[in-house]
Amino acid sequence: VDVPSDGTWHSVPVNTRTATGDVRYVVVPREDPQVYRVAMVKNPLPSPLLPGPVEVYVAGEYVLTTTLPSVPPGGDFKLSLGVEQAVKVARNTTFSEARSGDKVVATTELLHDIVIDVANNLDREATFEVRERIPQPAPEAEVVVDEGKVVPAWEPYTQEERSHVVHGGRRWVVTVKAGGSQTLKAHYRVKLYANNEIVGGNRREA
Repeated sequence: VDVPSDGTWHSVPVNTRTATGDVRYVVVPREDPQVYRVAMVKNPLPSPLLPGPVEVYVAGEYVLTTTLPSVPPGGDFKLSLGVEQAVKVARNTTFSEARSGDKVVATTELLHDIVIDVANNLDREATFEVRERIPQPAPEAEVVVDEGKVVPAWEPYTQEERSHVVHGGRRWVVTVKAGGSQTLKAHYRVKLYANNEIVGGNRREA
């Protein structure tokens, strides 16, 4: 190709390939109510993709510049597409405390309820991954955590793909129609012996 020597930046494409991809929306409402778009893309080349900057366009409009990881031939990779403002998520929690009996071996039960509302204001159906986490006592602790009713059912999530394993991770993967909404509910119970109670109140999550 001929590149003009006019002192300005020129981008010269050397190859064009079409890759299959799927966009998923990820949110961790206990940490941040913002919903992030993530594209799951497959490398269409018989050769590796080298790491470097990537410009992302959606429907012909520039969205952002991100970094492409090193991808093996035919391998899968994720591209962050920023925050999706058209999706709203709200997380609300309630807490109550109960005592199982008046005996010396009585237990105190800390009851937690989580309600998460997802509102899809997009003009298309979308799949959402909503991540949550429940307490995990130390192996030697005299504490028991019981999962109660969860609607719809969630699944364990360890975050191994980020090389930073979390304990007690859970996630919902739900599909919400355009303009629709869905409510996610979870209940768990923390049991501890009455003689382990803390003066002035038991420590718990907000």
